[in-house]
Amino acid sequence: MKKMLLLAALVPALFSAYAQNPLINKPIPLLPAKTLDGKTIDGQYYKGHLTVVSFMYIGCPPCMNEIGILNRLNEEYKAKNVQFLCVARQMPEQMMQFNEDSSSLFGKLRKALGVPRMNYSIQPACASVESKMVKSGSDSDQHITLTSECNTITDLYGVSSFPTAFFVDGQGIIRKINRGGPPSQHDEAFYEEMKASIDSMLVE
Repeated sequence: MKKMLLLAALVPALFSAYAQNPLINKPIPLLPAKTLDGKTIDGQYYKGHLTVVSFMYIGCPPCMNEIGILNRLNEEYKAKNVQFLCVARQMPEQMMQFNEDSSSLFGKLRKALGVPRMNYSIQPACASVESKMVKSGSDSDQHITLTSECNTITDLYGVSSFPTAFFVDGQGIIRKINRGGPPSQHDEAFYEEMKASIDSMLVE
């Protein structure tokens, strides 16, 4: 009984902490960045659009499941001034391979998982392979060192679980944050939840 009372006391506090995320109703943090399709992510990028920003990484099951649903939403809302942006905790080369139909390692992985290509913009959060090549002992002995810049964007946004979606209004203000993804690629409950969040912002 005491455990039940303790849980009952904790639940409102947990929901309160979630509701009071310090980024809610604040301008979305900006870092100089470009998407794989050449778009510059700056304050102008968000102006006049409702933007859904999804943080993910390759191999995260709910992140993989989310892709097809975001494709579906992107197709449904592209005429309504809604745009979708993937911020991937990967290097540009990895995301390019993942999203192309080729025999590359990441391309094969996507196909093996039965995941569709991403039909929306992709912003890699990590530096390129070239910038990570460092010498180790001799000219012929090189390896790739993954440095902390992979964490810079996710730390800036306070993202600790994947996927996490930010809903940003046409003034660049974060209005809602959803954590977690669908348990399957065809999860209608997740689709309806995302749709409801978008629709509610479109009528504001």
